[in-house]
Amino acid sequence: MAIIVGVLSAGQCSAAESVVLDGPNPHVTFDDNDGTLQMWEVFGDDTGFDIIDPTAGTSPFHIDKATPDNSLFIKGVTGQIGIGTAVPDAVSRLDIRSSLLNGLFMRREDAGQGHFMRIETPSGTFRSGVQGTGDAQFGALTAGKGLNLLAGGSTKLLMNSTGQITFGNSPTPIGAHALVHDSGARLSAAGVWQSVSSREAKQDIEPITIEQARDTVRALQPVGYRYKKELDEHYLGFIAEDVPELVATNDRKSLAPMDISAVLTKVVQDQDRQLQDQSRLLQDQGKQLTEERQRNDKLERSVTSLMQRLTDLEQQRLGNSVPAK
Repeated sequence: MAIIVGVLSAGQCSAAESVVLDGPNPHVTFDDNDGTLQMWEVFGDDTGFDIIDPTAGTSPFHIDKATPDNSLFIKGVTGQIGIGTAVPDAVSRLDIRSSLLNGLFMRREDAGQGHFMRIETPSGTFRSGVQGTGDAQFGALTAGKGLNLLAGGSTKLLMNSTGQITFGNSPTPIGAHALVHDSGARLSAAGVWQSVSSREAKQDIEPITIEQARDTVRALQPVGYRYKKELDEHYLGFIAEDVPELVATNDRKSLAPMDISAVLTKVVQDQDRQLQDQSRLLQDQGKQLTEERQRNDKLERSVTSLMQRLTDLEQQRLGNSVPAK
């Protein structure tokens, strides 16, 4: 081993010190001149501490002076890394502690390229980052794998690999539907919204009266309109603030189509009942007219028969009254 020192300054050393380099630019050079040439320098001055690669002309490692305690801590045996802590989390490979806004900052300098964080297991790959277009990307990168979003310590949204979604406080199985809420409401694979309507989900069930339904239908004001955020499409419907109380929501900002369908159904059912009553009445009247017509026909035949008999009797009387010759 050879030690070559350009300027060597020997100072006093404490018992715990082995080597002290003292001077304006103290550094140690490691020069490998066997085979592939490579040189390293360890350098320290009043600006900080560096590990320099003179062969490549780079300084890959630098520590500023007055750097806080435990800025970088590597735990023995396990090799866990703590940044800002000497007690890294026991189940984490890297533990970052900070009072700054961002605990981790990643940036790619060349424009138009994606930049991602990628986490893998033998079963699947997760990727999160920014695409080259600037759009964010987050989710399962492995074919056939889905996405599980947590909130409040438990799953609140599940998306499978085909894009079907179930969500809510306790998401239910997706099944064949495109979108499922834990209330039971769902969007079918064909794009049809199906509201929850099971008796199990309801209470205070009571029929509405025909008077309520009629009054509500009479008070409804169908209108045409365009949404301010979709001016190129024309719609027909109702204004939530203007509908009768029976079909209004608490905030009067939205409507439940099933409410309006219910009152319309009640009115249609009543009209159908009235039509059936009128039909039965007409049938009864028709039957009565038929019976009356039959009685009239019978009476007419009786009168005709009686008239014929009277005619016959009159002829017979006239025949008997002719004088004998």
